[in-house]
Amino acid sequence: MSRLLTALTRDHVLPLFTPDDLPVARQRLNVLQAAGLEAVELTARNPAAQTHFTSLKGEFPELMLGAGTILDAGTARAFIAQGATFIVGPCLVPEVAAVCRDADIPYLPGAGTVREVVEAQTAGASVVKLFPGEVLGPAFVRALRGPLPGARVLVTGGVAPTVEGVREWLNAGALAVGLGSALFRLPDDEWPLRLKTLLAFTREVST
Repeated sequence: MSRLLTALTRDHVLPLFTPDDLPVARQRLNVLQAAGLEAVELTARNPAAQTHFTSLKGEFPELMLGAGTILDAGTARAFIAQGATFIVGPCLVPEVAAVCRDADIPYLPGAGTVREVVEAQTAGASVVKLFPGEVLGPAFVRALRGPLPGARVLVTGGVAPTVEGVREWLNAGALAVGLGSALFRLPDDEWPLRLKTLLAFTREVST
């Protein structure tokens, strides 16, 4: 079992955000690391993403920092060269899958149908990103578990950062949920407390 899979199995949460503001990103990673989280996805949605990724990886060497929104092999290689420990994408890109296999790091491609989940698994993904969660809903995950009981899915998009919101996905059979803007747009003195509450719940689920 990879270190990433171990972390997701224990915490059932993957925080994700775009590191467009370096001081803000640094503050967030400090809080996430202090909470005991080991893995964070940094989405590559602006020109500064790679530069900031390099800086943050140097400052937080013990964290597994993954690069998200990766759609081509060249970008995947660039982030891996800067220390990315996993790659995430909104859909399966076979060339990116090949790069990750060569680098021996996890690749979490997005999927929105049963066929796409199977294709991602066939490409070597041990965890598949289910996206967009708000469109598919927990019922899709529950139905997916019928033909694919061993599928490990990470749900992103539309996950409410509440115990009730996370519980409905985990009860449906999701391995973990991605928590992004819905968590981080909360006030700076509120989201760390919300995260602490969520982790107390998800880690109890793991015991």
